Amino acid sequence: MEALEYLDPLNHFTPDEYVSFWSALFHTILNGFWARVFAAVFLTLSFWYGVRRQQFFIGLWFFVLALTITYGAWALKLMGLIDG
Repeated sequence: MEALEYLDPLNHFTPDEYVSFWSALFHTILNGFWARVFAAVFLTLSFWYGVRRQQFFIGLWFFVLALTITYGAWALKLMGLIDG
């Protein structure tokens, strides 16, 4: 259980710091041009690993990263954690 407790970000940050980190991340890097670039790269890598290299698990993780970048800010706005 120590490994899971070490990986829990709320053991290292307060909840307000954690939310402000993700808020700043989605307001700067994951907004606009860079979000589209990262999502396109991750989507390309997901198809590359999933179809071409036959490593479906890695392809799935790249697809999840692409979805997170694409819809992450929308989800945080929907939950009221960031201002739109």
